[in-house]
Amino acid sequence: MMSTDQPTDATSLARLVADAAASRASRREPLRVAMRACQAAGQSCAGCSGVCCTTIANSMQITPLEALDLYQWLVANKRWNEAIVQHLRDNAMRYGLDRPPLGDGRRVFSRRHYTCPFYVGGAQGCSVSRQAKPYGCLAFNARSPGVSEGENCGSDQKLLHQRESCDAEEPALNANLGRLLQLD
Repeated sequence: MMSTDQPTDATSLARLVADAAASRASRREPLRVAMRACQAAGQSCAGCSGVCCTTIANSMQITPLEALDLYQWLVANKRWNEAIVQHLRDNAMRYGLDRPPLGDGRRVFSRRHYTCPFYVGGAQGCSVSRQAKPYGCLAFNARSPGVSEGENCGSDQKLLHQRESCDAEEPALNANLGRLLQLD
């Protein structure tokens, strides 16, 4: 069970990081199962150009916990280095992800579209394992066989909401990580 106490120091952050790593697979498993079921039914991304990962369709937003999972995966796979850090910075600047979204203080008017920095082009162009992909990426799948340009794909919102409702501790973890890492 993850700790949702109000952490205030580096030790608490280390505990949160360790807890997050321990629960990474279980938080993604229902989404990975659904993705495998789509593939078994012939609803695969294998023949698609990958438009869902580009400025054409991508406006993915992730939580601090998902970002931590991705970071830990990059480190474990020896992909966290100055080149990836610079690539992430460049991507954020190119698409304006380093600036606050347009809004009136009460709401955001539109989400920013961008090409994912981990997209390498073409079919199945994601360079991130399903073990660390953001939840929204795992839930976004082809809805029919033979998809080639993202023409019949979508996010399984029901499954995403079920996943969220099963983990009552996750909102507090995200809030604690956000506060400790000064993300606001």
